[in-house]
Amino acid sequence: MIIGIIIIQWRMKLLEKSIYVEELAMIGKIYNIMNRRNRIINLLASALMLILLASCTAAVDIYGTTDRDRDLDNMFLNYEVLKDYNYFTSGGYYKPNAILLIHKDYELDNPGNLWVPIPYVDYNQMRKWISIISSDQNFNRTGDYYAAYILDQNGQRVGAWYSAETFATVKFLEGSKIFVYTPDLFKNYSILSGVD
Repeated sequence: MIIGIIIIQWRMKLLEKSIYVEELAMIGKIYNIMNRRNRIINLLASALMLILLASCTAAVDIYGTTDRDRDLDNMFLNYEVLKDYNYFTSGGYYKPNAILLIHKDYELDNPGNLWVPIPYVDYNQMRKWISIISSDQNFNRTGDYYAAYILDQNGQRVGAWYSAETFATVKFLEGSKIFVYTPDLFKNYSILSGVD
């Protein structure tokens, strides 16, 4: 009888060990399944983060700045033509409210043709524009036209600006395209009332 009890206890221990081994195997399988799921979730989360970062980087607008320059003022007032630049006007060809120069390495993005491209500009054309603009300066509340270089984000000169507006908003697009906002064409300065 003692031997029977020992055999029964021994079988129970074996049974417990086999249940324990089966439990360990099941826990291992569950761990592997959870580990694979976590890897997939981590991979998907990483891919989503990369996509979000790429779209945020692509959505960041790059703006240029303007740098007022007295020598450039004098170049305009002396009717000098810069050869490596394409000329555009805003507000009309004969009486522009802004003259824009874009270096030939860049292309002006001009939706709606707000900027009129001027294919040939010489000393006489500059003289006409500046003399018309100068005669109107007495009635312009800002008092003067200003010249400024247009700079990219690295401070390189990519264009020039001549207008009564003291600055230009310049946006750099893909490739070598530039978008330049025109001055406010709807500002009507009243000589009598002195208000916009």
